[in-house]
Amino acid sequence: MMENIPVKSFFIALITALLCTTGVSAAEEETGAAPTTGREATVPGRPGFARVSDNDPQMDRAVENAQKTLAFFMAAVRAKKDGDTAFEIKKGFVDGDKVEHLWIKVASFDGKNFHGKIDNQPIDVNNAHSGQRVTVAPQDVDDWMFLKDGKLIGAYTTRVLYARLSPEEKAQYDKQAEFKIQ
Repeated sequence: MMENIPVKSFFIALITALLCTTGVSAAEEETGAAPTTGREATVPGRPGFARVSDNDPQMDRAVENAQKTLAFFMAAVRAKKDGDTAFEIKKGFVDGDKVEHLWIKVASFDGKNFHGKIDNQPIDVNNAHSGQRVTVAPQDVDDWMFLKDGKLIGAYTTRVLYARLSPEEKAQYDKQAEFKIQ
């Protein structure tokens, strides 16, 4: 996570891209707005988006877990076994005092960097766009995910936000998703 940036937007696609196959983005955003109830406040006019405290310990742990397990993801990308699909990483894009974390559809990993295309439409940053080709160093990865025979692997930040949804919101999400978060 970036330090010394007063406002950050954490654009967390509750697995949007899986996502690309449906063409529908269900995403969430994290900014400096502090929730008053311990749950995210929805962003008006942005279904599926939520504002989350900038100093969220659960989210920080999720990013740490993603970094600690990144070698597993790198091996999966290189192996691309039958049944493994929808490889994505998340990276923060900085634009002035804003940081927005976007999912990137991984096309390849060359042993040093990931190469792919941004898989979300940014909301707060103007220096990145959906479909833009990017190269990402492993140390810049905030989260990773893929499907293994339809089962979600990784997606640590998404799991944090999913756990905070109401039973009704979870049911709606589960109905639209091509997998179940377990």
